[in-house]
Amino acid sequence: MNGIEKILAHIKSESDAECEAIEQNAAEECGRIRAEFAKTEQDEYKKLMEAGTNDAERRFERLISLAALESKKHVLSTQQEMVTAVFEHAASKLLELPDSEYVAFLAKHACAASLTGTEAIILSPSDKSRFGNDVLLAANSALSAAGKTAALTLSDKTSDIRGGLILSGGDIEVNCSVDALVAEQRNELSPAVASVLFD
Repeated sequence: MNGIEKILAHIKSESDAECEAIEQNAAEECGRIRAEFAKTEQDEYKKLMEAGTNDAERRFERLISLAALESKKHVLSTQQEMVTAVFEHAASKLLELPDSEYVAFLAKHACAASLTGTEAIILSPSDKSRFGNDVLLAANSALSAAGKTAALTLSDKTSDIRGGLILSGGDIEVNCSVDALVAEQRNELSPAVASVLFD
């Protein structure tokens, strides 16, 4: 081996060693970058998972709140419908009273609403034809028995009411229709009815 070959072999040896060192450094750098990236990726994944979980929990809580609110509204609406049905049933029961009891009911309310004893009793068309004179006689009789003026009259007019009566005197009309009487009682009795139905 002559001198040039020795120099070339030496340069090749150094070059191989340097290449090997560079490759090793590059491999270590790649490993470090991979590890860093893996940690960053893991951290980012964890962050996204936590954010997604928190968002899902918040949405779930909102949905639960909305469902609870809708449920309460539905329950209240159903309760209101049931209370309404009770008072509608009460009105129906009044309209289905036996004739003599119904006449007494109308006469009682005519007397209670009368201020002068000279008002006109207005009935529905069917009640007027069936009970008009009986109601008038019973109301005037009750007023007379109470020592009051007993000069109520039966109006020629009728009213578009289901039952009950309207007492008219001058500019004043007192609505004693079954629906008005039940509505008046409803304001007072709704809490008690609700308590019986739902407690």
